Amino acid sequence: MARWHLPETLWAIECDDSIVLDLINSFQNDTTSRLARLHDAIARLDAATVKAEAHSIRGSARQMGAEALADLCQAVESGAPQRNWPEIECQVNQAEVRFVETCAAMSEYVKGRDR
Repeated sequence: MARWHLPETLWAIECDDSIVLDLINSFQNDTTSRLARLHDAIARLDAATVKAEAHSIRGSARQMGAEALADLCQAVESGAPQRNWPEIECQVNQAEVRFVETCAAMSEYVKGRDR
């Protein structure tokens, strides 16, 4: 199963490599920061921030075609009000794994475009 694919909405602008590469770079940088804030919020038992950060990651992940990451963030977002911290932390750790896999797939895409 593919961990990432260029979404159909970006195929239309794929001929302009700089835009797609900028979007990939922005997504990776933003998600890295948001995952750090998500871990910090879990450590502080801050359900509102957990929900907000997971929501933001979910939205950008869906737009960028990272469906597995988006699905995990949706579960975190939905579960935040219940404050089951061990489960939330486990889901966030799984989301980080999916993010690393997504970044690797994005890097392969970028390398393929450079050829």
